[in-house]
Amino acid sequence: MLTFYQSEWCPYCHTVRQTMTELRLTFTAVNVAADPDERAEVVAVSGQSSVPVLQDGDRVFTDSGEIVEYLRATYPAPADAEEHAAKGAWRAAGALSIPPRAALARLRELLEQKGFKIVTQVRGPKISEAIPKEYVLLHVAVPVAAVKAIELDPLAPAAILLPIAVLPAEGGGSVVATADPVGQVWLYGELPLTRIQGAVKKRLAEVLEEL
Repeated sequence: MLTFYQSEWCPYCHTVRQTMTELRLTFTAVNVAADPDERAEVVAVSGQSSVPVLQDGDRVFTDSGEIVEYLRATYPAPADAEEHAAKGAWRAAGALSIPPRAALARLRELLEQKGFKIVTQVRGPKISEAIPKEYVLLHVAVPVAAVKAIELDPLAPAAILLPIAVLPAEGGGSVVATADPVGQVWLYGELPLTRIQGAVKKRLAEVLEEL
């Protein structure tokens, strides 16, 4: 039996849980105390107070990367593992054969067609001289969705603006990458907010498909 010592707010724990979901593994979750000094059980098992910690029989793993590697090497992936992975990716990227300038123009056109408002456009060097000038970062919003999100939770700014990047790729092409609108707010645990972002995600998927 797999025993997983974890906390819901820990991103490394989430990575392990996502992997176990992909592999459809049954496990016992032990939610640890917020104060590391009160995690005697974790220390007894692993020799450390930090999480994640996975115990599989007499084997104990204390690093998220090591845990994921062990799980993938030990347990076979079911047929829908890739589908699970896609649902939990919380970001999307697509490769285009056209150069970044043309990709940006096409992206802006499609965003406006789908009801997005481009709030900012920043080129890489404005952020750091180490970022290529061909790198462009957009922040976009769906105004109607933004208003609804603020009415539900004014302290959830991630529900307002969505980052989208256009960057150069090898061979003269480009890549368009974006965060997942739902992924930006899922940790808040607010179903109405997630539904709003789900509608934004649907529009975004149409943009990426038509690119």
